[in-house]
Amino acid sequence: MAGVKWATGAVACVIVIAACDGPPATPSPTPTGDLSPPTVSAVGDTAFPRTLQADRMVEVQIETPGDRRGIVVSVALDSPYFGPSGTVPTNVLLEPGWVSRLRVPLGPALCPAGSGESVATVEVRAYDGTEVAEREVTLEDQALADINETECRRRIATDAAAPSFAAPVARGDAVETSVVLQRGSSNAAATLTSLSGNVIFSLEPEPGVLPVTLEPGQERAAVPVTLTATRCDAHAFAESKKTFVFTASYDVAGQAIAAEYQAEGAMREALQELFDRCGARNDSDGIGGQQG
Repeated sequence: MAGVKWATGAVACVIVIAACDGPPATPSPTPTGDLSPPTVSAVGDTAFPRTLQADRMVEVQIETPGDRRGIVVSVALDSPYFGPSGTVPTNVLLEPGWVSRLRVPLGPALCPAGSGESVATVEVRAYDGTEVAEREVTLEDQALADINETECRRRIATDAAAPSFAAPVARGDAVETSVVLQRGSSNAAATLTSLSGNVIFSLEPEPGVLPVTLEPGQERAAVPVTLTATRCDAHAFAESKKTFVFTASYDVAGQAIAAEYQAEGAMREALQELFDRCGARNDSDGIGGQQG
């Protein structure tokens, strides 16, 4: 019975799209007749869990003091590290004793970063109420600073030679294409030193092509590559969070920089077909071929 009770509680937490650091022994009901929006903690935290990294989303973590439950109906993030990403509608439970986690997309990284505090503006209402109030939460934002530093370094490379996939050609259990380097706003020389795949897909450049340098004034270069689905076990399917994300490594002005890029459009569809066939070959594991 204990296992059943634990599973029921976990499902309830998922349904309200909220997470908790140990719920209180007895959830506190909203005091009778008090339907004004509850308060939230004045200080919160930020996190960048692996499950959100491919979508460039962070968690804004807030607590609920007092004894009244509520709902967060929207959240907006204002940070010196990122441009605005707008107000995000949500439906997250506020429960005394819980840490509620709000998923927020990041705007473009500001390079260099500005100054000041990162603040989340949340709109809340009582659990059984309709009146909405705005609350500001000052965030501990080291996670945001770390993301900003990483993305600004990447921009040094992508402003000089942004990577992307050319049109794919299916060849049996492989896809042939090219990784195209496209000149951006920087005129710096950028040397592509390596290309790598991910937990599902192997990416192999044509032998002898790398390293390749996009010289100042050069607008474009292409590196022929072949991709195959090389991990089809249950663990790989379950753990893959960046199925269509790949990595290019550069040397720009003496700096070693790694930049991520994604398969999109026709290239993503071609890889999805490889992915599906890979899953079908391992159907005995009970794992389907669909992955986001």
